[in-house]
Amino acid sequence: MKRIICLLSLFFGYLASASAQGTGRLAGKIINEKNEALAGVTVSVKGTNLATASTVDGSFILSVPAGSYEVTFTALGYASKIITGVEVKATGTTDLDIVLQSTTRELETVEVRSTASARKETVNSAINFQRNTNTVASVVSAEAIRRSPDRTTGDVLRRTPGASLQEGRFLVIRGLADRYNQAMLNGILLTSTEPDRKTFAFDLIPAAVIDNIVINKAFVPEY
Repeated sequence: MKRIICLLSLFFGYLASASAQGTGRLAGKIINEKNEALAGVTVSVKGTNLATASTVDGSFILSVPAGSYEVTFTALGYASKIITGVEVKATGTTDLDIVLQSTTRELETVEVRSTASARKETVNSAINFQRNTNTVASVVSAEAIRRSPDRTTGDVLRRTPGASLQEGRFLVIRGLADRYNQAMLNGILLTSTEPDRKTFAFDLIPAAVIDNIVINKAFVPEY
């Protein structure tokens, strides 16, 4: 009986101590040096398993037992900040507003490289391009050009359905005169090679230097 009374005394003493300690709240807002709210900043309390993350407006709320703590703020692209001696009072709210400094450096030069043949290099990719384009078009891939015996771009174009060559060099699409055609190389408009007509001589370009050929067989507004 004495043991039971002793255990009960210890149990009620622990509850009284826990009740006296209480739980408070740690709250605040996290911004950067430009006064912009930071979302997703990790807020953790050292020595405990307590942690949270800031919301879209940079605010955070964390329930913490009353006491003195060390609080750490970490975020990708920003220097971590440690605040020591943070006093959390029982049944109260401790405000802690933080400014994080960016660690990213501004890029002086950004170089983006892209090859136009990347999505049309194989026959399958050429077929997918023709299927997804919003106009009637034919695509000759680099793979098809390498397999053919053609020496000039004009010879390659001759094999394309709906296209024919005049004098072995001037392209005619679906029977329309060559003056209605427009030739472009890497997105740059090519001028006429003839002094007395609007046309381009495709026998001037070797087939070996071409990655792919796209022939639009209908009117395209952007061109």
